[in-house]
Amino acid sequence: MNSRWYGSILVLVSAVSFGFMPIFALLAYEEGVGVQELLFIRFILAFLLTGVFLGLTGKVSIPPRKHLLVLLALGGIGYFLQSSLYFTALLHIPVPVAALVLDTYPAFVTAGSLALGWERISTYLILSLLLASAGLVLVANPIFNTSIVGISMALGAAVTYTVYILVSTRVLKGLSGEVGSFFVMGAASLTFGISCLLMGELHIAWNFEAWIWVVMISFISTFIAIITFFQGLKLIGPSRTSILSIAELVTSVVVASIVFNDALSVTQWIGGLLILLAMIFAAPSETLRKKGTKHFYRQ
Repeated sequence: MNSRWYGSILVLVSAVSFGFMPIFALLAYEEGVGVQELLFIRFILAFLLTGVFLGLTGKVSIPPRKHLLVLLALGGIGYFLQSSLYFTALLHIPVPVAALVLDTYPAFVTAGSLALGWERISTYLILSLLLASAGLVLVANPIFNTSIVGISMALGAAVTYTVYILVSTRVLKGLSGEVGSFFVMGAASLTFGISCLLMGELHIAWNFEAWIWVVMISFISTFIAIITFFQGLKLIGPSRTSILSIAELVTSVVVASIVFNDALSVTQWIGGLLILLAMIFAAPSETLRKKGTKHFYRQ
């Protein structure tokens, strides 16, 4: 098997693993697991697993101080906000809607890149912005009794993730994705742990089934998803990775429709298709590749 096929398979494994994340989260909620405590256990377990992986592969390293401080801020503030918003949104709106709204972030990244002068205006970028905007309107159409609170939280998660990507792209050039993710997850777990203690939400006296879903989201949808993502990214590059990562959204929508019967309306399906097209048109260009575009986490 050549490296391109192997890299593509790794990225697809990552995308499907990430796609199951909201499914595992809802199943955990049904067993009485709270949002903050779920995220604390998710990040601390994934942090420890990634540390073991880095140790076994000889990739353990401490980034320069300025990079380390940025990583801690990205995890402790950026990812704390993004994850809190997205996982809380799942309590208010169906998984397909939350996933579709969140995945408008590539268009927001494109807009931010244009505003910062990292990208030149092109037909593809304009199409991406227009398609994502139209898709968002159709998916979040209030006629279908979609929760404004849930939509606002999912959209807030997309915007927060956009800022996260733009900051990491600009500041963290040349840093290993696995190492960056390790410190981001460590900082996020610390912030969620403090939040749980302050809010009195750290109970973890769950039943066996609840622990199954929490471990699944930590191991499959975080640790495995991250490691395969960066390994695949190295082999096939950011543009192909971005396109193949659409499988994440497809997985969330399809599995949620089967497990929870979360069916989209015809109008929302059209909106979802527009968002998918926007993601394709927003695949990193040569300009961003030269600037070292890299996600030090996914969601």
